Formats: sequence, structure tokens, C-alpha cells
Amino acid sequence: MRKENILIPKPRSNFLSVQCTNCQEKQVIYSHATSDINCKSCGNPIAKKTGGKATILGEIINTLD
Repeated sequence: MRKENILIPKPRSNFLSVQCTNCQEKQVIYSHATSDINCKSCGNPIAKKTGGKATILGEIINTLD
């Protein structure tokens, strides 16, 4: 196998732009967060840790590369 044919796998984790359902505040979070994440302005939970991929409680606007 030649070096130019070796594919680099894409990571399963990424950063997400999430909007709070309470106050519509936007925040960038990691998809595999290891701690609970609250909104900066109102304190409403946006994501909860699960041990793997975090459970997103807000609205996902887009994924960032």
C-alpha cells in the first residue's frame, strides 16, 4: 500500500454552536463534554455529561469544523 492511499479518519467529536431554549443565548460547546454545561446568562442547563457523547438540551444551530 502506498502512502498516498492511506486515509486519515475523521474524529467523531466536534464543537457545536448551541442556543439556549430559555433566553436564546448562543454558546459554543464540545460534543463530548465531561461536565454539565449551563447557559452563561440565565443558568439553564444546555448539556449534561453521560460518560460519552453529551446530551444536548439546547437547540443545535450548527457544527464547527
